[in-house]
Amino acid sequence: MIENVSIIGAGISGLTAGCALRQFGIETDIYEQSESITEFGAGITLSRNATSLLNKLNVLEELASLSYIPKKSYIRDYKTGKKITGMDFSGFIASDRRDVVKVLSKKYLELGGNLHLSHKVEQIEIEEGRVTFSNNSKAEADLILACDGIRSTLRESYFDDSKPRFTNFVAWRGMSDINKLPEFEGNDQVNLYQGPGSHAVHYPIGHEGKVNFVAIQTSETWEEESWRAEGDHQYFLEVFKEWNSNLLDIFAASEKVFRWGVFDRQQPSFLYKGNTVLLGDAAHPMVPFLGQGGCISIEDSYTLALLVKELDGDTEKVFKHYQDLRFKRGISMQKRSNFQGKYNHVANPALVKVRNLVTKLFLNSTVENIHSYDAHEEALNILRKS
Repeated sequence: MIENVSIIGAGISGLTAGCALRQFGIETDIYEQSESITEFGAGITLSRNATSLLNKLNVLEELASLSYIPKKSYIRDYKTGKKITGMDFSGFIASDRRDVVKVLSKKYLELGGNLHLSHKVEQIEIEEGRVTFSNNSKAEADLILACDGIRSTLRESYFDDSKPRFTNFVAWRGMSDINKLPEFEGNDQVNLYQGPGSHAVHYPIGHEGKVNFVAIQTSETWEEESWRAEGDHQYFLEVFKEWNSNLLDIFAASEKVFRWGVFDRQQPSFLYKGNTVLLGDAAHPMVPFLGQGGCISIEDSYTLALLVKELDGDTEKVFKHYQDLRFKRGISMQKRSNFQGKYNHVANPALVKVRNLVTKLFLNSTVENIHSYDAHEEALNILRKS
C-alpha cells in the first residue's frame, strides 16, 4: 500500500506530483535542498497536453491569469523575418517559471501538503523507503519520488552512472518590455525563426508586461557549469548580427542576457528501483526545441499520482504501468526534440527550401500530435486493459 509519499525536489515535477497526490488523498512531504522554492526568471510555454492536467488540478485558472495566452505561432525566415507558415493554438499558455512554481506551491500548501526547505538528501535506502538528510533528520515513506532535475543525485547514486551530456547547443535568454516590441504582424504571438546553425523564439509571458526570447547557436564546446551565467550582451548581438532587424531590436532591448549550455541525459532502462521513481528531468531531460520539458514533467507527475489513486496504492502495479506509459513517451519526446534542433538549423539553401515546404504541409498535424496527448486518458486506458 502507498499511504505516504516523500518527494525530493520542489520544482515543477515535484510540486505537480504533490498537488495531484494530495488531491487524491495521499499524504505527502516535499523536501527541497534550497532555503526557498524560488525559480530563475525565465519564460516557459505549456501546451494543451500539460494545461489540461493543470486544469484537473484546479490551478490553470490562476496560472492563466498571470500568463499570456497566444492564439497563433509563426515560423519565420531568420534573415528577412518573412512568415513561412503559421498555425492556431488552443490550450496554450506562456508563463514565467516563477509564476508556475508560485501557483503550484500555493495550491500544494492549500491542499495540506508538507513542505520542508533546507533538506538536502544524504542517503536513501531505496528498498526500505528511508531518507537521511544532511541536517541529520530522517524520513520514511511508502514511495519516494526523485524530482531533483537533470543532475539528479538520486539517479546517479541509485539508478545508473550516466552523466548529463553537452548537446553542442548554447542558448541565450533574455527579457524585454512588451512596449518595446517592434511593429509587425503577429509580433505578440509565438514567433520562431529558423536560420543556418541557429534559431530563435520570442513570445510575451504576461509577467509584468515582458517578452521572453531564447536564441540557440551551435557550439562544439562548453566549459561553464551554470545555466544562469550572465552573458556578454555585445557579443550576443554580434553572433546574430546577420539576422533580421526586428529580432535584433528585441534582443537589444533586454537589459541582461543569460547564456548556458544545453544538456540532455540518456533515459535509464527502468524509471523505478526499489520504491523510488524518477520523474521529469531526473528521468528524461530533453533539449527545449519543442517546448516540452515542463510539459513532460507535468505528465509524469500527474500520471504517477493517478496510478497510485486508481490502483489503491498497489506498488508493483503502479511501477509497471508507470514504466509502460512514461518510458516510451519520454524516449519519443527526447528524440523528437533532438531532431527539431537539427531541423531548425538547416543551412544548405536547397534543403532549406525542402524544409520550408515540409513545414507548410505538416506543421499543424505534427504539433497537434504532440499537444493532443492526454496523459489522463492514456493512464485510464492502460488500466482498463490490465
